[in-house]
Amino acid sequence: MRKAILFLVSLLLIPFSTFAKTEDREAIITKFMEKSLDQYQIPGASLAIVEKGENVYHQQWGTLSDGSKVTADTPFLIGSLSKPITSLAIMMLVEEGKIKLDEPIQTYLPSFTYQTDSLKPITVFHLLEQTSGISQFDGLQVTDKEWAIEGAIHQAVEELSGVMLSHEPGEVYEYNSANYLLLGAIIEKVSEQSFADFVNTNIFIPLGMEHSAADYDRAVEKGYVPGFESWFGQPVASGGFYDHAGAPYGYIASSTNDLARFLTFMLEGGDLLSEQNLALLKTPPEEGKTYGLGWHFDKTEHFPYHGGGNSDFRAQMFLLPDENKAAVLLTNKYHIMEDAHVTYIMNGIRSIMSGEETEELPKPSYMIQWSLLVITVLLGILTILHFFRLRRKSRNRKGSFILGTLSLLLAVGLIPLFVKMVGTPWESIVFFAPDIAFLTYCLVGILALNGMMALWMTILKKRAV
Repeated sequence: MRKAILFLVSLLLIPFSTFAKTEDREAIITKFMEKSLDQYQIPGASLAIVEKGENVYHQQWGTLSDGSKVTADTPFLIGSLSKPITSLAIMMLVEEGKIKLDEPIQTYLPSFTYQTDSLKPITVFHLLEQTSGISQFDGLQVTDKEWAIEGAIHQAVEELSGVMLSHEPGEVYEYNSANYLLLGAIIEKVSEQSFADFVNTNIFIPLGMEHSAADYDRAVEKGYVPGFESWFGQPVASGGFYDHAGAPYGYIASSTNDLARFLTFMLEGGDLLSEQNLALLKTPPEEGKTYGLGWHFDKTEHFPYHGGGNSDFRAQMFLLPDENKAAVLLTNKYHIMEDAHVTYIMNGIRSIMSGEETEELPKPSYMIQWSLLVITVLLGILTILHFFRLRRKSRNRKGSFILGTLSLLLAVGLIPLFVKMVGTPWESIVFFAPDIAFLTYCLVGILALNGMMALWMTILKKRAV
């Protein structure tokens, strides 16, 4: 009798113990998130964790740029989290027989051309796995731009056409959003629909993603508002920017509620795609590669994940297929130098989900911005002192002429030199690092002023002699 009582008590305690652990984990996640958002000065965020088809954790923090509170249905721009959605759309068309992965892209986009010494053509598969040979630098020339609304994807593809490949197709991985721009154009061509209409009809509606959109007007209708730029780590409300050609690679708007549904489909499947093709999307690439069909894969544990950022949003999601778990985090502040912050947070979330201790969050660093500010201020002070020295009649005219010429040359060459050093178009630096771009403009202006003063005073003194 005693053993029977103990057995019954143990049965009652098991679910209580599981419940207690779940409660403890939720409290740990909440505390970790609050600390993280405070440390990285992120004004608004939403986190959803999915296990076995259910949302086991869903919480929001902070506000949007219009002062309203973040909710589970708040649409954020999700950046490159758009790419797995585009890859799903491609695989759906593959399943319908409208696209072949090993087919040259000219089959679907005959007007698009590229220059290469290789005999190998770019295939749809190469675009998906980011091995087309189109360089990231060339891709940045046509992404995150202000295209006209009508036919935006077609306009951007036309602008990219004629590009010189930096590598033979299929040989070298180089992450490049232009690859997914081309995939978006292929989807439009074979479906005879706009990209926005196709994903809305074939993905968002079937999955119940009611607060998702792949075009600006629908995104605004569903509640999208701009996020925050980061200036020296401080959130500054953005004026808002939307690339009308960008939905296939980075400008889909969605909420954590909706993306939890997308992640659940990726884990458990459904009517959209056969089990075989869904498994292909989640299959790690061949050894030595870390990017598959629309997903990054962890180098050691090989689970699929993706991060994404726009000028004022940063997001990340991951799948743990073997455990039937997934998570997505959306935030509304971005800066290229702070890109890793959300990755640090998601690494911590994954550790908590696995019952492990989280590592200490790396502290944010704004060394580049502060260094540029100090240099700018010092150069400004030196320029003022230089002006008073130039007024002295005893000043060496030849020395002033040389100094003025060098200052003007440096003013002209500073931005091209910066672009060369970082390997990124200047427009992208302005877009993703506005404080650094502003300080660089200040430096250019001060150098130009310094040079013009020196040359002008030299000319005046020469005339006075």
